[in-house]
Amino acid sequence: MNSAKTLYAILNVIIFLILASIGLGIFVLAMVFFGVKQDIIGLKYEEIIFKTEAMLYGFTFLELVVYAGFVVSLWKLRKATKLLLKNDFYNTELMSGMFDSGKLMVFSSVALWVIDEVSNMFFKRQVVLGLSEKTLVYLLIIAMGLFLMLISTVLRDTKVIKEENDLTI
Repeated sequence: MNSAKTLYAILNVIIFLILASIGLGIFVLAMVFFGVKQDIIGLKYEEIIFKTEAMLYGFTFLELVVYAGFVVSLWKLRKATKLLLKNDFYNTELMSGMFDSGKLMVFSSVALWVIDEVSNMFFKRQVVLGLSEKTLVYLLIIAMGLFLMLISTVLRDTKVIKEENDLTI
């Protein structure tokens, strides 16, 4: 169970860092909305790339929504890990938490991948073919999400088998 404790601690740190990043992104976006010039934090995308300023804000808002979905998936995985620490493997909350976390990971990774590719094609006017570091990260998160969904299904099947064995005894 040491690995479950380690996973729980790592998830807490990751959730905190992502929430801090989202909060910082919302703060910078609000400052830009109110016309306050900021030079401390460089925006990832220049306004010149986008046809209008509204496209920049819409693009940034979409990315923040996807990141929030990823945080929700990590939060569900954190709750499932907490149940694993209690050695409660046949809990339906554990199974549904892992399955939902996997679905949200797959959804957020695919959505962010699509947003990045659309932004490259339409806003930066470049098409990136091949595997980049970002693409590999997206594929890794998709694989982790699918693995969580698989483990959830395996646990669900073992629960059914355990219940059938308990009835025959």
